[in-house]
Amino acid sequence: MSQLAYQPSKAVLEYFSFEKRKILHATCPGIRKMEENVPYHLELVKLVSMARNEIIMIIDSFQFCFGEYDGTKMLMINLSTDERVDRLTCLRPEQEAEKFLLYTLSREGTHIKNVELTAGPEFISKCIPITIKNLIVNRTAAWFPTNKPVEHVKVDKTVQEDTLKMAKHVTVKLSDRVNTKIVSQWNCKSIRIESTMSSEEVAYYCNQVAKRADRPIGSTLMANHISSVEYVFDFLSFKEYARKTMLNDRKCVTISIDESTELNVYSSSVHCYCVVVEVCARGTAIDQVS
Repeated sequence: MSQLAYQPSKAVLEYFSFEKRKILHATCPGIRKMEENVPYHLELVKLVSMARNEIIMIIDSFQFCFGEYDGTKMLMINLSTDERVDRLTCLRPEQEAEKFLLYTLSREGTHIKNVELTAGPEFISKCIPITIKNLIVNRTAAWFPTNKPVEHVKVDKTVQEDTLKMAKHVTVKLSDRVNTKIVSQWNCKSIRIESTMSSEEVAYYCNQVAKRADRPIGSTLMANHISSVEYVFDFLSFKEYARKTMLNDRKCVTISIDESTELNVYSSSVHCYCVVVEVCARGTAIDQVS
């Protein structure tokens, strides 16, 4: 294939579905080498590590199971047709899964719309940086390297991880305890804490974020409070760095960050038990008249 023909073919192939790519790879020997080097644009990648040395991987409409079923095998299931194919492998399940995943995803320029990790295997951290739009994480110690901030992340607990620190929007699902020290270091545009935070935890978060002049205006944290947000106002108002204010006719507590920004704490308009902490331009909130 000439260079002139190669580039357009590569550009078109890159946006073919995973299924079409695999069909072409199997039936057109002439493009196999090119196909193996072209990045994927995938809708879904889902990884689950099972307790008994079994790894399940879903890529778009295909499910791959790596485990010991009368010998070590890889089972491929077309989820659209339920067609199943299996083959014996020479490697242990985790090694075979690692080889397959790195072969498939470690291609510069790979984009994945939705990624779900449940106890993600350690080897995913060996993947080259990829682009992920939406990420759901459950009980994992390993993360995909990314080359740009993830748009939306849902995570089951707060952990020290660059993916969370740099993501645009993070939701922390219900968990036992929120690590406010870690959360205060995140650079997200919005953080949603679905579990409850105490007045002390909200105050600690505010105190830490108020020391950061790099937080952009409009960035917010929203969390459920263990009681009415009025208790947060009362708790914060006793702090020397906070003052009672009004924001859009709502009670608010304001903490100065620097000459151009301030931190405003107020009750959500949706639920009185939901507290919002927002970085605003200096002077957005108005001091309450005694």
